Amino acid sequence: MTLNRARNDPLWKRIEVELAPILGEGIVVFFPQTWTQHYLTWYKEIERDSFRPALTYSQEEIEERIQKEEVLMMFVLKDESPEGLVLGYRLEDTTEDIFYLDTIAVRQKGRGIGTILLKVLFTWAKKMGYRIIQLDTEEENETGIRLSYFYQQLGFRIAHSDEETGNVTMQLEL
Repeated sequence: MTLNRARNDPLWKRIEVELAPILGEGIVVFFPQTWTQHYLTWYKEIERDSFRPALTYSQEEIEERIQKEEVLMMFVLKDESPEGLVLGYRLEDTTEDIFYLDTIAVRQKGRGIGTILLKVLFTWAKKMGYRIIQLDTEEENETGIRLSYFYQQLGFRIAHSDEETGNVTMQLEL
């Protein structure tokens, strides 16, 4: 299975340039062309550092997602060690051009790394013809960070909110 048809877009170099002042030299944006155990290990390491166990995916769930239509699977590496990842794909079963941002995770929180990844992703998605980016998040995570507020600061709006679970579906019109 071939992944990441978008990997050759020069736009992704912007991430490397913008992250260098934060993380130092040796930053590479890497797009796996095939899925291997090595990349699964990277994914699970970042996921473990970023989410509580109830929010992590099994190997099967990850593999199911990377087989989606127009998948984007990207790692940010620092000296060949994974520092962050983005996983997204075209949302199926809709007539709209929606890119679903399934996972964004970074090891170092609060340094602007995720914001840089998102802003470049917004530019790429618009260039690819998507009209909306959609994601699901929590109103607030277990450490008290208001995740929905973070995304609202980037232009997302709440499309659906479940008061009982605290889950929020958000959309950004491009």
